[in-house]
Amino acid sequence: MNVDAVILAGGQSRRMGAPNKALVSLAGKPLVNHVADRLSSQVDLLCLSGNKETLTNLGYPIIEDQGAKFSGPLAGLYSTLLYPKLTNADYLLLAPCDGPFIPVNLVKELYEAVVQFDADVAVVRYEGFIQATFSLWNKRVLDAVRQALLVDQLGGFKPLLKRLKSEYLDWPKQKINPFFNINTEQDLSYAKSLLCP
Repeated sequence: MNVDAVILAGGQSRRMGAPNKALVSLAGKPLVNHVADRLSSQVDLLCLSGNKETLTNLGYPIIEDQGAKFSGPLAGLYSTLLYPKLTNADYLLLAPCDGPFIPVNLVKELYEAVVQFDADVAVVRYEGFIQATFSLWNKRVLDAVRQALLVDQLGGFKPLLKRLKSEYLDWPKQKINPFFNINTEQDLSYAKSLLCP
């Protein structure tokens, strides 16, 4: 497949009011498992970025942040690029743990875009909004990510995307937003209504 993947599951879930949003139940299983189930057949290796103490029973390799915990998704990307057990795949897919409707063809579409344009990263854009945590990164970006995180201390992905050769994939509008993120109890209730009408 030439793609490894990491699910970002290291946030503090303040708005959800739960110790770890990744483990919040949706339709009988943790949010992170909804994402993993949709991604596992699309990639060579699937890992979780987060805290080993809370994610240990899910059956996937867990990558903790290099440096302080809860350092954000950029730290998750950096730490995963350093992970010694990644395969020889050229690309790394990022996905958030709270996106249970992630498309089952996401990897294929991003892969075609990143290869066609020899981009450093291919990023989903949905209804005009950049969805930076739904993205496919060429592993050659390690030095640029290190610079952004450790030297320049950029606050997120968007400034980094401006520095790199970034390709944006405009995803067609659908009845259910496939990049919907669950951040609050209200979001969770809405997702439940979609899965169990």
